[in-house]
Amino acid sequence: MRTVRNLLLLLVIVSMIACGGGGGGGGNASSPPNPPTADTNPPTISNLQVQPSLLTAGSSATIQATVGDDRSGVATVLAMITYPDSRQESIGLSLAQGVYQGTFVARWDGRAGRIRVLLRAADQAGNLAERETTVNAAGTPPSPP
Repeated sequence: MRTVRNLLLLLVIVSMIACGGGGGGGGNASSPPNPPTADTNPPTISNLQVQPSLLTAGSSATIQATVGDDRSGVATVLAMITYPDSRQESIGLSLAQGVYQGTFVARWDGRAGRIRVLLRAADQAGNLAERETTVNAAGTPPSPP
């Protein structure tokens, strides 16, 4: 009985030595796997537009842009809108049919000027990109005397 047990133990030891001792995945031990390269490039922003290009207080507008990131992917796209009276608001843009889009209602005191739209995009790795455009803001006509 003792001989059988010793024989089995010897078989187990020889089997482990023959297969390399377990612990391996078979692969080439001389070349380690390539580590993933870090994403250090920001997203790309193109075709930024605001429609209509002339806004009046209370009117609705749409922001559209093509945003992409070939490494980690786009995480967020936000627009910061600055009105002629210096009020600001931010809106998130959503992906629809390959284009990021968002709508807003223009809200300011009605003075004429320019409305600044700053688009900020971040990728999954935290890299940021910005693109800016402006649109005209029509002034509210004065009240009749």
